[in-house]
Amino acid sequence: MANSFSLASITSHALILLLLIHFNNLAAKHSHNNNNNSHRHRDRASSHHPGGSNPRLHQAFIALQAWKRAIQSDPNNFTTNWIGPSVCNYTGVYCAPSLKDNKTRVVAGIDLNHGDIAGSLPDELGLLTDLALIHLNSNRFCGVVPSTLSNLSLLYELDLSNNRLVGPFPAVVLSLPTLNYLDLRYNNFEGPIPPQLFAKKIDAVFLNDNRFTKFSFPSSISGTY
Repeated sequence: MANSFSLASITSHALILLLLIHFNNLAAKHSHNNNNNSHRHRDRASSHHPGGSNPRLHQAFIALQAWKRAIQSDPNNFTTNWIGPSVCNYTGVYCAPSLKDNKTRVVAGIDLNHGDIAGSLPDELGLLTDLALIHLNSNRFCGVVPSTLSNLSLLYELDLSNNRLVGPFPAVVLSLPTLNYLDLRYNNFEGPIPPQLFAKKIDAVFLNDNRFTKFSFPSSISGTY
């Protein structure tokens, strides 16, 4: 079991590193395109946020503190150090330069895989608008997927597998424009799977071991479901 956990952690961290490199590359490209406006942007930021504070990280702080309050059990102490405004130092929280301003750090990834954490997913997660990935595999999160995730327009990977989530297919994922990987396996979702899912350009979708209505996949589907 220990070796399995270690291998899973290494694989997960490697994926996070690759995605954050991709995020950083995009940030550099945006920075180059907006270079002529950078001085004016800094002046406006200084006037609106005295002391050089970072409103994006403040939003993340609000969201993560709300999430910590929604956690009932954390046997592996993943969230023990989720204290204070330095969210980039929180376990499982990964920061990177913003796509709009590479001098501004934002929360770009959350990985709580194999945490065995019990709790729910609060609406405040919608404040984490810079997230590129959410990995929550192998926990005990219950309840429904909040509709506020529709605010996460940069989300590239969403892994909610092996939890205790319920309700109909989380239609909020259909509104995520950059989603490329979706894993909902081993939950208690039920009802029909919306056909709009198969019109999205997603590399991999995993839906098995839920209570979804059985039906035939379109013949054009070549991905993994």
